[in-house]
Amino acid sequence: MNTAHLKEKLCCIVGFEEIDTRFGEPFIKAFSAFMPDESEKVLVASYTCSLFLSVILNRLPTAKLHTFVHFTKEHCQRFSFNCKMYEEIFSQMEQRDLERMPLLDKNGSHTEQNCSKQDIYQAFDFYTNT
Repeated sequence: MNTAHLKEKLCCIVGFEEIDTRFGEPFIKAFSAFMPDESEKVLVASYTCSLFLSVILNRLPTAKLHTFVHFTKEHCQRFSFNCKMYEEIFSQMEQRDLERMPLLDKNGSHTEQNCSKQDIYQAFDFYTNT
């Protein structure tokens, strides 16, 4: 699946006409350092983590996250990593990325949220355990 189709599918699943171009970006940069030639896997992991944070921090409906995860499990390749890699992946994120993480809220608005290391690790946990 190409990256444009994956983003289009994400918009359809979450029910928003358009998703901010920065959505998933901090995760995309971090995951790309480990898989520079695997854009589909990087996007799946990045969007999943960003949707998870949108759910726990901004009350995006959980069903939207689960629908996206179900879709990607059936139709996409996934980036495999474990907790031993968390620190190394996290180190690829810049502090300004954590202070202005682009997320979605329950109404479909794009927001920037301050995220802690613990928030990011929770997102990693969610992704690796789904």
